[in-house]
Amino acid sequence: MDMSYRLFGSARPLALLGALCLSGCGDAGGTTSDTSDAGGSTAGAGPSTTAGGGTTGASAPGTTGTAGTGDATTACGDGACTDPTPLTTDVSATGVTGETSATETTEDPSSTGAPPDTTSSTGAPPETTGGSTGGDMIPDCQDELPDLAGQEVVIAPEFEEFYTTYDLGPVPGVPDGALLGGCTIAHDDPDTLLIAGDSEQPDGKIYEIGVVRGPCGNIIGFNGLATPVVDAPYVDANLAYGPKTILFYTHWPVNQISQLLPGANAPVSTTNMGPLGINEDQGVSGLGFVPPTLDDPAGLRVLTWAAGNWYHLDYVGQDDHFVLENPQKIVSLPNGPGGFAYVPAESPGFDEQHIIVAEWSSNTVGVYEVDDLGDPMVNTRKDFFTVFPRPWGAYFEPIKGDFMFLTWGAPGLDDRIYIVQGFEQPPPSPQ
Repeated sequence: MDMSYRLFGSARPLALLGALCLSGCGDAGGTTSDTSDAGGSTAGAGPSTTAGGGTTGASAPGTTGTAGTGDATTACGDGACTDPTPLTTDVSATGVTGETSATETTEDPSSTGAPPDTTSSTGAPPETTGGSTGGDMIPDCQDELPDLAGQEVVIAPEFEEFYTTYDLGPVPGVPDGALLGGCTIAHDDPDTLLIAGDSEQPDGKIYEIGVVRGPCGNIIGFNGLATPVVDAPYVDANLAYGPKTILFYTHWPVNQISQLLPGANAPVSTTNMGPLGINEDQGVSGLGFVPPTLDDPAGLRVLTWAAGNWYHLDYVGQDDHFVLENPQKIVSLPNGPGGFAYVPAESPGFDEQHIIVAEWSSNTVGVYEVDDLGDPMVNTRKDFFTVFPRPWGAYFEPIKGDFMFLTWGAPGLDDRIYIVQGFEQPPPSPQ
């Protein structure tokens, strides 16, 4: 992406707290890197588009969170929980959810449905009410977040009745101006988020930060401050777990893919894609694996920016990682695409398997029907968001299927995470 075209907004710490139940509220080693330094380059970007008006449909008014336990029985109607005994979850600054107590109660939310101000002097939330871990949620409901997305995002009319978009905000602890790339929930902890900071910069890093889940299991805020765990120069739009629980991630514009073993702080392998044949534009940006319901389960797919070239990429197992080889170009997607993800099967409004694509150059988010091999059919593209400020990272979290969009350099807006509720739960990562 054209670095002169992306604005470096200042990220600000966020204290986002409060669990608000909507209706009657599971579980969700290191080696030495062989990376080589590669110089960056720039590419032209599409024209800036001003975000238009419009908002997503609002959820029911906020109410006090109920017990985050699997055996809770809560009757909810008209969007309000009626369980008279809410719980309080103490959250430490280290990202670990504390114990719950049935004798403690939450403070009443304000008349707007938002929780009271609980920002600590460090910018980290000292306490969050009604919390839940990934395996301790009340199913078949959605937790409200305090902040609905504003007029900077406009969901397509075809989908607005099914989905609600919230503004989770900037990531506390990621430095001011550090552009965001891809993200993923840690394979061994449903309450830990890994996220790319200083995306596409030589000092890029993968950070980890705790997340707070409401009684229904949705992510409703951050817990503590993000801390860097992996140096990842030029890290980009997707972090995706593959077989052997290896974390795959892209580097742009240096056109590389790295593999990170569980617990490691440096990649076990970094592959230059140019010598393999992916060299006709600036390089790989998005990456993902085909879901098991299609005819190429666990097939690896990569996407380039800005040309939007979609490739099959073979991978062959070694003792501790995979050798990447034989890229095959299938189609080209428009609008300067970055991160992508496969829409969980049977999600509302999707009768067939689709992918969802962050379209950075056009400030839109598109969806495509895919064929039996998981490849997008270009003539099926339609808008999911008709307006979205510089979308880049794209990810369905595993517990509730909430879609997490990350912005990259939107003019006048700190880079942040938006959460879209309403999707089904995605399949597990390839094994």
